[in-house]
Amino acid sequence: MPRKVSAIIAAVAAAAVPVLAGAPAATAATTYPTTYFSVQSDDSWYAGQITWYNRSVSLDGDLNAYGCKRAYGIAWAGITPLDERSTSTHCNNYTDQNISLAANVPGGADHVRINLTDANGKVLAYRYYYRP
Repeated sequence: MPRKVSAIIAAVAAAAVPVLAGAPAATAATTYPTTYFSVQSDDSWYAGQITWYNRSVSLDGDLNAYGCKRAYGIAWAGITPLDERSTSTHCNNYTDQNISLAANVPGGADHVRINLTDANGKVLAYRYYYRP
């Protein structure tokens, strides 16, 4: 009897291997082309690339702060804001700044708003960018 049980377990295990081997790996692959962005106010700017994913958006850019500035990203689906995040405040420097935004709805965000603010949060410049 133990041989029969062992043979059955071996047969089930052997049958399961091709099913598991053929399963595609789950990835967070980019589903849309990237978009370049630039928001400027006087001598300060935040510029770089937007990467659109199924359930998130990534803003990868450089912040050139003349005086004290901060960059904000807001992900939207239609008229619904999904997520808002910002960099820390930077004063008189040039830094690499990445903002990751959640867009946990089917299809993800369809556009983002990028703000450049002063240290007190006053919006100095903004632009909307739409997913291609």
